[in-house]
Order: sequence, then C-alpha cells, then structure tokens
Amino acid sequence: MPPRYQLKQTLCIPVLYLLALLPLQLQAQQALLPRQIAHKLAPHLQQLHQAAPAASYRIQVSSKKAFYTWLQQQQLHATVKESGAQGNTLLITGIKPAQLLQLAASPEVLYVDKPNRRAVEELELKDTDFVVNNIYAAHGAFRDIAGQGMAVSVKEAAFDPTDIDLQGRVVDPQSMAGNHSSHATTMATLIAGAGNTGPNGKGVTQHSHIAHSSFEELFPDDSETLLSQGISVQNHSYGVGVENYYGLEAQAYDQQSYQHPELLHVFSSGNSGDQAETSGTYANLPGIANLTGQFKTSKNTLTVGALDPDGQVGIRSSRGPAYDGRIKPELVAHGAAGTSESAAVVSGIALLVQQLYKAQHGSLPPASLVKAALINSAEDAGNPGPDFASGFGNADALGALQSIQTQRFKLDAVAVGQTRTFQLTVPKGVRRLKATLVWHDPEAEPNTEKALVNDLDLVLHHTTSDKSWQPWVLSTYPHPDSLQQPARRSVDRLNNVEQITVKAPAAGTYTLQISGFHVPQGVQDFSLVYELEQGTEWLYPVAASTLIAGQPNRLAWQPATVAGAADLQYRLHGSDTWYSIAEGIDMSQGSYTWQTPDTAARAQLRLLREGIALQTEDFILARPLDLRIGFNCGEQVMVHWSRQPNAQEYQLFQLGATHLEPLLKTSDTLAIINRSMLQGSYLAVAPFIQGTQAAYSRSIATASESSPCYISSFQAHQLVTPDKAQFSLGLSTTYLLANIRLERLEKGNFKAVQTSIPSTNLQYKLLDEKPTPGRNVYRASATTVDGKTIYSQEEIVIHTPQNFVQVYPNPVAAGETVFVAVESETVQVQVIDHLGRLVRESQETGMLKELQTTRLQPGLYILRLTTEKGTVLSSKMLVQ
Repeated sequence: MPPRYQLKQTLCIPVLYLLALLPLQLQAQQALLPRQIAHKLAPHLQQLHQAAPAASYRIQVSSKKAFYTWLQQQQLHATVKESGAQGNTLLITGIKPAQLLQLAASPEVLYVDKPNRRAVEELELKDTDFVVNNIYAAHGAFRDIAGQGMAVSVKEAAFDPTDIDLQGRVVDPQSMAGNHSSHATTMATLIAGAGNTGPNGKGVTQHSHIAHSSFEELFPDDSETLLSQGISVQNHSYGVGVENYYGLEAQAYDQQSYQHPELLHVFSSGNSGDQAETSGTYANLPGIANLTGQFKTSKNTLTVGALDPDGQVGIRSSRGPAYDGRIKPELVAHGAAGTSESAAVVSGIALLVQQLYKAQHGSLPPASLVKAALINSAEDAGNPGPDFASGFGNADALGALQSIQTQRFKLDAVAVGQTRTFQLTVPKGVRRLKATLVWHDPEAEPNTEKALVNDLDLVLHHTTSDKSWQPWVLSTYPHPDSLQQPARRSVDRLNNVEQITVKAPAAGTYTLQISGFHVPQGVQDFSLVYELEQGTEWLYPVAASTLIAGQPNRLAWQPATVAGAADLQYRLHGSDTWYSIAEGIDMSQGSYTWQTPDTAARAQLRLLREGIALQTEDFILARPLDLRIGFNCGEQVMVHWSRQPNAQEYQLFQLGATHLEPLLKTSDTLAIINRSMLQGSYLAVAPFIQGTQAAYSRSIATASESSPCYISSFQAHQLVTPDKAQFSLGLSTTYLLANIRLERLEKGNFKAVQTSIPSTNLQYKLLDEKPTPGRNVYRASATTVDGKTIYSQEEIVIHTPQNFVQVYPNPVAAGETVFVAVESETVQVQVIDHLGRLVRESQETGMLKELQTTRLQPGLYILRLTTEKGTVLSSKMLVQ
C-alpha cells in the first residue's frame, strides 16, 4: 500500500495559469484548457466547481511506479489506494478541485474518473409474466434445460440465502450474514427460483446455483473468483444516476469480457427514461441517452430495457443512444416494475442458452454467441427495426434456444481485409430472414470519441438477383427528431452488433459475408446467428400448462408478419364443440387476454383462419388449491383442501433438499402424515384433472410453532363485562373431534361451563352465563375421539355487575399502575389517604381504568368512585 504523500510544488507555468482560473466552472473554461488535460477528465468532472469539497477519484496511470515518483515531486496531500485486479487503476482520496487539474496534468495520469458511487436498486418485482418472453414455451420445449450445472451471480445488496425458493443452491451463503434486500431476493428468485413457495416462485431457471456480489464496488468482480465459482452470467439490476460516457468502469467490463469471452454481464438500462444527461453529445435532451451508469455503455455486455404490461417500452425505462451513438439498450423484456425485472429475466434466459450449448458441445459458448442468439431471436418492438428505446426487440427465450438447438449459428474469426462467407438456402414461404453478427471488441480508451476498436461488416447477398442488403443503422444526430427516425440500411461504423432482416425473402441461395474492415492487430472472433421464420405456432399455453379458471389469462402465439385476422375458439376435453372466444383477432398482435370459464377440465384452443386451424396441445383449466393445516399434533400432521371438479386424485409434495418432491397420492381431500415421513417443513398439493397433473398450490409450513393443533384461535369479546362472558373459538378442523368446551378456573382447577359437539363449522361462539364477579380465567379445550385433549391459551375476563368494584393488583408497589374495574364507562376518581385527605382526583374512562401510584406514600388509601349516574362506590387500595 503506498504511503500518504506530502509533496513539493513543481508545476509548469501553464498549469499554474489554469489553476488561477478556477473560480469559474471548469465547463465554462474548456476552451482554455489544453485538450490533453480536459480529455483526461470524465465529463461530469469537467463541470466541477472550485468550492466543491475535497473528494476521492479513480485514476488510471501509465505506470504505478512512475506515478508514485511524480507524486513525490508535487505539493499534494492525498491518500492513494491500490485497486486490486484492475491493473494500473488507483483510488486517490483528499483531492480538491484545484488539485484535480494538477492531477490531470501529470504525464503519468491517463484518465481521472468518478470513484464508487452509491448504487440504487432499480425498483422491485411487481407483476411477473413469463408468457411475454416465451419462457413458459421454452420450459415446455426444453424440459431438461433448467439451469442444471450452471451458476449465476446477482451483483447488488445481499439476497436472503434462507429463502426456500433458493434452498440448497446458494453459493457461500455464510458470506451473506446480516441484512438482506427484498429487491435482491426477488431478482435471485426471478432468475433461479425453484418454485418451492408455489408456482409464482419459479424463476427462469429452477436448478442453477446462485451467488451474491456487492455493488458497493462498481468495478467488475475478480475474474478468477467468478470463474472458480462456475459463474457464467452476472446480473446487475442497479444504477447510479444518469451517466453516459465511456469511463474506467465501462472499460474494465469490456476488458474482462474480452479476456474471458464465456462471461456475460447483463445490466438493467435504468429507470430514468424521463431524465436527461448533463454532459456530452446528448446533453440536456430529455428522455434521451439516460442510461444509469457509465458501466452500462460497455460494448461487450448486454443492457436491457423494460416493456410494460401493454407491450410498450415503459416511460421510465432508460434509453439510448450510448454517448457515441451506439444502440443501447440492446434488448427489452417484460418489466412491469422497471428494468430490474427485465434484466433478471434476460439473465435467466442467457443461462439457459449457455446450458443448452454446453450440453451439445461440452463447453460454455462465447458470450458473443449468447448475445447474438438473444438479439437475433428478439421480437421487434417499437419502431420497425432497432431503435434507441427497445434496442433490437423483446427477448424470446424459445427462439434463442431454438437457434442453438438447430445449429443456426457460426463461430469464426476474421483479420483486416479478410472475408468469411456462409451460404443459406431459403425455401418458399419464409416470413422473414434474419441474421445478427456480434463480436466482443477490445476495450477502448476512456473518453474516446468512438468506443469501437475492431470494425467488422456484415452483408447479405442473394445469388440469383445479385441484390445485397446492409445492416440496419440509426441516425445519431443529437436531436429528438433524428434519434427517433426509423432504422435505415447502411454501413455500421459504431456498433459491435450488426443485424440484417429481409421480409418475405425470395426462395434461393443467400450468402452472409463477414469482412474485417478495421482490425489493427491479429484476428477478431465473431458469432453469427441466423433465422428463417416460417409459419405461426402457439407459444402459450403449452402442453399441460395450467390456466387459472375464471380469471384473465394471457395467450400467446408467434405473430404473423403479414396482416390477417383469425377467430379464437376453445373446447373442453371429450367434446367436439368449439366455443367462440373472440372473432377477427389481429394475428400480428401475437397475444390475447382470455377470461377463462370457471371450470376444472382439460381444454384446447385454436386460431381459425381461412379454414386452417392452428391448435394447441391439451392444457388445464383449474383454480389453485388452498392447502390448509387441519391439525399439527405431536407426531402427526393433517392437511386438507377443497375438492376440485374432474379431479380423480391429488399429489401431495414435500420440500426436499432443493425442490418439492412427491410425498403421497390420495383420492381424498385430506391426508394425515406421520412426522417421520417428512424430510422438510413445507407441503404443497396438486390435483390430477382428467388424468393430467395441474399446477400445485402455494406451499404451507408444517412447523409446530406456526401450525395449530385443532385450536387456531381463542379470544374474549370483552376484557370487562357487566353481564355474560363471551368468546370466539376458531378451529383448524373438526376431523376426529368429539367435543369442545369453555372452561373457567375455580379454586385452582378448570371446570367446564359449556360443552358443545362440533359441526362442520370452524368458528364457534362460547358463553359463560354466570361469571364470578371480579377476575375470571378461561380456556377452551378440544377433545378428539380417541380421548386426547388440546387446550388453548388462557384468557381473562373481569365481571363487573352493578355497584361492583375491583382494584388490582392490590396491594400495589408504589410507582406501578393499578387497574380499577367498574361497570360505568366514565367515573370521577378520588384517592383519600388514611387521614381523610384528598391526595389525587381525576376523571377516567373505559371499562378498565388505569391509576398511577407515582408519588403516593406507602399506606392504605380509599378510592371513592362517582359513576355517570351519580352512584358513589368505594374500595380500598394498599400501596407498598
């Protein structure tokens, strides 16, 4: 660790002259600053005022040794700290604004950037909908691809490692001791939840391992640590405020991704879509170029915006372009609560793509291939083609996996001046041809005018017609009208992602050409993914899906690229009758929300168009079961649920080491389980509807301390009563229950004052017609048919008949509160000592009055109580 420096002043005259100008903001002086100094400062630091306090900065130096030598020649007070694995990056603390220019003038300093800023979680999950990104469709088509053998990291605050949806799969849970973030837990569950709490607890992957990393450090985590944990995807659902420049953090993420090409970082674009950057090319343009963190402008990572439930890019979803005009975000995904959710969804999909490739090829794919598969399969959103709000479109989990499964990709490399070609045979009837080129580019220098280092070109050529197509590019001119212009075909000199689409291509042979336009050193690896979209297919429901009966459910199909209408119909299993849901649905919409009938059955849907029917496989209509604890007594647990129509049997599950596992099947609607059969403390149940298992219920805990043994509640209606004592008794079940009793304590023993035979009801009113004047202690009991008796907690009722007074505790310790029970709601209270003197007087309300004995001397006192009706009552009180 370098020492604290107190150094001499040996600044050159031009720099001293510049420091004299600092009463003005640096932004106003940029014309006076030598370009080589201004260029070393992050954009926001060029606006720093002289009155700003001393602060910390992150600096990149050409040589640490040379920089320390330079420091010894300067008159500065600063503390320097090494930045670990980040090469020649240092953290310098205690620098005043005037000294900032001095630092930037150093020949050894390459760049001065902001230090770690306070990262903020970008909203919490509210309304997950896996239909939107075809995740349910991917689960149905790739049932063996669920994250097995994979690991993902969530970089933000710590999630809860004890959450049962993550049980048994958390990497190093001991490192997450202390406070846990509900946001982080939600993100972790969204990516890798097992669904142990219920179907809504299922993530995109259900079997991956999951690790935590803190976002207090904004630089990338140590590469070797990530790789040693098997992590191949890291999710970043946080931001630090609007920043749109290429700084040290963006450079570091590009460097790590370039050096470790299998590692993919996924960032939320941010929830500042209505704000503006204050510096750079796109300064002061509201709603434009407002990514929340310079690290999100990195080239080799993936930035994700949010779609609202209506399929539109959310108003608050941060937009591009990146500072140099590059397309950001690259993708959008469903994010009703913001871009945190959408980034987590894409992180989960990316992990599935990696797993499928690994299953086929034995190793992880380059992250550039994962990006290419995700971008190429995305469904267009917003303006036609890419745009700065939705990037290349809405992520499609099924399409991305199918790209890998069918080997519709190429991995290769190209040097400057070289061209690689790949031929495609396009059959008749293709709706759209789509190809996406992605390469991981070497890191650029901070504040460089253009971040792209190696520039490749993608061209599509049709052999028969000799026609060629270039990639889609966007106008980067800093004006809202220009930035919202639709994409056009042109040469791309900014992005390391290039995409070509052709609508309804003619049948024939096509050639994809990848050329090295500018590759200063060596060769550049690249990934190419292509797709030939044909026909329309159902995306949801898939086989054995469960739609909730009697509620709105989203249906989805692959949207047609040509206009057309269809009729939507359904039928129930075993019937030939099709019922109309809606007529004339626009096929290009790709989805419809159906208010399902309130029934339990297997069913099918179809889209009927021009006599051609597109039909789903059988799915299930059912309401979720409500599993309840009947009793939890000793070595037995009884659970029960309502009967589901058309259900022949029910499968009971218990939580195993990591996931719910089958426990037993029954045709009944209750089950008594010996505790010795239970491995875990959670149970769930699923019905079999006409032979097919439907979705299971929410899980319930069977821990004895949180589950009732017959008696779930016992409560007195009133603490003080002038006549009868009344109680409410709640039972968890009446199964095998012989009787229930209300018991009152008399001379040390409880005696029954009311006995009832339980019916099928679970709520009962119990009554003591003749309570004893004063304090009464009650309890409820429930006796089973085999003679076991279960008792409730004790309840106290004070009976205050007419003209009755009770004072307790009596005697009372001086300074403690004494309670007076009397029939009247309001009384005038006089406290009289043994000499007959009035020592205290007050008006008290409520059936139970509280008197304070503070400053009363020990002795005997008379309480004189005057009721609302004028009746005078008295009692004695002994203060000790």
